[in-house]
Amino acid sequence: MFSSIFTSLYEIVIGGNPDYPEYRDGIFASVGLLTLIIAVAICLFFYVALGRWKGVWFTRFHWAITIVICAAVGFGLAFSLAQSAIGVSDGYLIRFALINAAFSALYFIVFSFLFKNFSIFSKRTPI
Repeated sequence: MFSSIFTSLYEIVIGGNPDYPEYRDGIFASVGLLTLIIAVAICLFFYVALGRWKGVWFTRFHWAITIVICAAVGFGLAFSLAQSAIGVSDGYLIRFALINAAFSALYFIVFSFLFKNFSIFSKRTPI
């Protein structure tokens, strides 16, 4: 189920790659699922761990830093997993990693609205 969702999502945005069917066969599904799990973990860490710890990590600037960190992790994850499976670095791999970074940031933003009520100091972050 997740395989077809993430495969469709990535192929809609960046298109298919007929030269390397490995993307469709497994890379899209594994990277997509790991990205979703990592975005949830980073979001929970921001709101539950840091948001309850002290009242110093609650501003929009801190939230933006966390989004950038989440996007960087998403980029690195997609790049490293796809490059290890394919063995080459090309333009499609870079586009895939950039789109995965954008998805990671988007997931973090969506989960922020769900998890911010679990925080003490970050209840009003981002809005």
